[in-house]
Amino acid sequence: MEPRIQWGTVCGGVIQSGRRMRHPDMKTIALLGAVAALLGCSAAQRKVEELRGDWTGSVHQDADGFVVRVPGGWKVEKLGGGQVAVVSGDRKSYVVVAPVVGRLQDCGSLLRGVMANRWGAFPGASPASVREEGRGTAVAGFTMHDGLIRAAVMCSAASGSSAMLFGMAAPAGEFDQTRPKLVGVLRSFAYREPGQANGGNSGGRGDGEVRELPMEAWQEPTENAFAASKPAGWRAESSVQRLSNLDVRTSFRFLSPDGASVIWVGDTRLGTCTIPGPQTMQVPGTGGYAGWCPYATGTQLAESYITQGLGRDYGLTGVQVTQRRDRAELSQQADQMPQQVGLQGIRNAIGEAEFSGSRNGMAVSGRVAGHTTFMRSVDPNLVAGSLQRNISGFIAAQGKEAGVSRIMRQVLASVRWNPQWIMANRQAASRDTQATMNYLRGQAELGQRMFEDRMESAGKRAEAVGDLLSGTVRLQDQQGNRYQAKAGSNYYYAVEQGLAVESDPNRAVVGADQWAPLHNGSVDLRPLEVIR
Repeated sequence: MEPRIQWGTVCGGVIQSGRRMRHPDMKTIALLGAVAALLGCSAAQRKVEELRGDWTGSVHQDADGFVVRVPGGWKVEKLGGGQVAVVSGDRKSYVVVAPVVGRLQDCGSLLRGVMANRWGAFPGASPASVREEGRGTAVAGFTMHDGLIRAAVMCSAASGSSAMLFGMAAPAGEFDQTRPKLVGVLRSFAYREPGQANGGNSGGRGDGEVRELPMEAWQEPTENAFAASKPAGWRAESSVQRLSNLDVRTSFRFLSPDGASVIWVGDTRLGTCTIPGPQTMQVPGTGGYAGWCPYATGTQLAESYITQGLGRDYGLTGVQVTQRRDRAELSQQADQMPQQVGLQGIRNAIGEAEFSGSRNGMAVSGRVAGHTTFMRSVDPNLVAGSLQRNISGFIAAQGKEAGVSRIMRQVLASVRWNPQWIMANRQAASRDTQATMNYLRGQAELGQRMFEDRMESAGKRAEAVGDLLSGTVRLQDQQGNRYQAKAGSNYYYAVEQGLAVESDPNRAVVGADQWAPLHNGSVDLRPLEVIR
């Protein structure tokens, strides 16, 4: 039987939740501390010391903005695309952490796609068995190199469009013994401000971990769509705008007690718009339709958001964009996942813009992150494609930007979507789509019937004109048989004996000006009705 990692449930009170810190320059990447799910619990329930393992190591603080505890003799390697690996000296055991941005699938589907497309961090992997491990989490257990290496990868969803992949591998015969060390390394991984030293101004405790700000649970109140952690004492405002079951938009913002600081995620005014193609752009009035929009990168979206609406929304004056930056590396990462699962024609563009201004006489500044996802249409000449737009940002008094930025990262990392709400929306959208299809089908059938009815009435009119010009009348008996005769009589009959011998039944029709039924029985007459 193929070796397979057996995952257990988290023992109560044994494993603390991990940090939810993120690199300040990685707006759409959230690091979840859910790696504790990788820890199996025996029937005897191991102690914390046993789970952590008896090993020592040093804290590696990278200039790219992450910290991780490294066992003696192991080393940190950056694999590109934001992926980080910690590898043993003999290179037989290692862990991998990889951010995923622009996620279009749930973790289970994403993980199946990643493993099916042979993730380079785990070469020679056997087919993986993926299973869901609670809300927003999926785990894949597999072997490599004909069973010589045991490995596992966990996907943990961080927000509506990001996730983290945590992987570990070790020789099959040493896996159980090495697993506490692998898990310990994964648990120690955290994003933090670049270049900060141990115990610096960031509040580090000297062990590579970063102190979290006081937060409290918050639930979206209108439709129970999602939950997040809110800074304690801050006021929350949220919106779920349902333009239709096919277009549901969400947003929320938190405001500090003194009103000086604001963070927001999403804007219900921004949704998916249609980019016209070369042919459509020539149609008069296209540019004025709210559903159409020009293509924009994430940086362009962030900058226009600052200059066009930020001042009005938050009472800012003298707003100026001070810095703008395309995040090409994040855009490339966001493009990788759709490509790996076979989706083509999807292009992500992530960027950010910083600004300064004044609010109620106070100097403020902040940052806005924009993310656009372009999906190419089947006929680019008519419609180039659709553009999905997402925005988030913060405003803070000058000098307090770093603290508000840390709160922003914690909030984004804590967002949890309600799967029941998502499924209900998908079902409603499916019903609406089917209803629309039925309506359009019915309209087409009505149009066809109307056309057929018009053709039939036109045919009848043409026949009537022809009969009038030729002096012909059309007749019908009670059995539905039809005949023709010369017009001009008041009454028409079909002679039964004539119908029996005549090859043309119309020859057996006679007309009379007066009703004169025969009583001798020698001739049987069948009365005929004129068809109007």
